[in-house]
Amino acid sequence: MLETIKYRIPGEKVVEQNGTFNLVDKKVNPSGFILSDFQMNSVYQFVPSAMPLKKKSFYFFQRKTPVVLSKDNYLLRAHYLLQMMQISAVLKVVFSRIKKVAFDEKKTHDFFEALVKEYPNAFVYLISSKLFGTWVGATPETLVSMEGNLGFTMALAGTKKINDVSPWGTKDKEEQDFVSQFILTNLRKKKYDSIQINGPQEITAGPVKHLRTDISFSLEQKDFFSTVKLLHPTPAVSGLPQNKALDLIAKFEPQNRELYAGIIGVTSTEKSKLYVNLRCCQLKRGAAYLYLGGGFTKDSIPEMEWDETENKSKTLLNILHKI
Repeated sequence: MLETIKYRIPGEKVVEQNGTFNLVDKKVNPSGFILSDFQMNSVYQFVPSAMPLKKKSFYFFQRKTPVVLSKDNYLLRAHYLLQMMQISAVLKVVFSRIKKVAFDEKKTHDFFEALVKEYPNAFVYLISSKLFGTWVGATPETLVSMEGNLGFTMALAGTKKINDVSPWGTKDKEEQDFVSQFILTNLRKKKYDSIQINGPQEITAGPVKHLRTDISFSLEQKDFFSTVKLLHPTPAVSGLPQNKALDLIAKFEPQNRELYAGIIGVTSTEKSKLYVNLRCCQLKRGAAYLYLGGGFTKDSIPEMEWDETENKSKTLLNILHKI
């Protein structure tokens, strides 16, 4: 049974293909449509089939049930996490959870099409494989893109409701600066030329707003994947210092992040665009499991972080309620 990809890069047409996902050796730089798990321990490359595209796709739904935290359990873990951050001198940790909602799997393609229409500035995708099941997402965050010899990345952090007109608070500004400085420090270590910075500026992403700093730099094709590995996972999805943050994530998150916050996108010798897999969910028979993260700093209030993840869930929930 052939596997499926459907995706839309902002400003381009929808691409739909049948084929096979293959697990790629870590020493190999994959091409075409690729994705990975959170820490790039598993990288998958899609190999299109030469057979004609079928009108109706077959979707693979895994049976294993992800761990869903109750609000009380989340808040308890969050309080302990903040204590551990102080003891370990960790500046930021992205603590994620999973939200389960009812879903009719017969509407899988409708879900994808609705996301494409609703979010023209997001990378929207639907992927299905016997290796990892069926996932849908609409991510606003570019990890690294490249066209010619120009590289581009962004620092995206800080979140509030779309109708919140109050000034950005210290916690959000600090969180955004952590990500920006991490990216710039690593790019300067590699001595990339012509680094240009624009921002931070406020951008909308469906039902929420973020702070975003755009960063462009000179980048040669041979350095593309080394740059991806240098930056991922950024503090926007892990924390800072990175290694200590990853240790705390492993300790406090009961679930496996799977493909959430991994990389996803398309690469070629002419043009490459890789995104961070945010605003995503895994579909199963009768349910959708939404993966949601919040950035914890010393100023975080667990109840407010829970609310932030609820607001982020609306990117997908607003569409699910319509189809």
